[in-house]
Amino acid sequence: MNVNHVRYWWRLTLLGIALTGCGVAPPLGEQAPVGSFPSEESPPAQTLSTPPANPAVLALLNNADAQEQAGQFEQAAAALERALRLEPRNAMLWHRLARLRLSQGQWQTAVDLAAKSNSLAGGNGDLQARNWQVIAVAKERQGDRDGAREARTRAEVGGAAR
Repeated sequence: MNVNHVRYWWRLTLLGIALTGCGVAPPLGEQAPVGSFPSEESPPAQTLSTPPANPAVLALLNNADAQEQAGQFEQAAAALERALRLEPRNAMLWHRLARLRLSQGQWQTAVDLAAKSNSLAGGNGDLQARNWQVIAVAKERQGDRDGAREARTRAEVGGAAR
């Protein structure tokens, strides 16, 4: 990867970060339609933690973003899975894959992936809270209202267990 290509991806990443605050999210209680994910529950990955240091992982993440935007969800998932093979302990990547599976209606897979992300998130309360939001939506879609309520409560307290 040449220097200009790396600069291009960094500029694109920084632009995505700058545009993050431009969206308006619905209240947390509202349901997201299948195939979409409210911006309140779906921040760009770069806001959850520092961008990956590995340029290959960064390129795969940017590729997944572009594919997801284009509606190519399986290709986006494949890019995220390749990134996870390079950085299997990266909680943010597990979260991104959980969000993607949630948008595809794969409720239990989304729950499992978000739980994996939480197990790796350490003290990152923001990421843990966002994982609990994913779990809450998936549980609600599975008909588990009590599980969804519990997950929302955990999300509200910053991801910490009660």
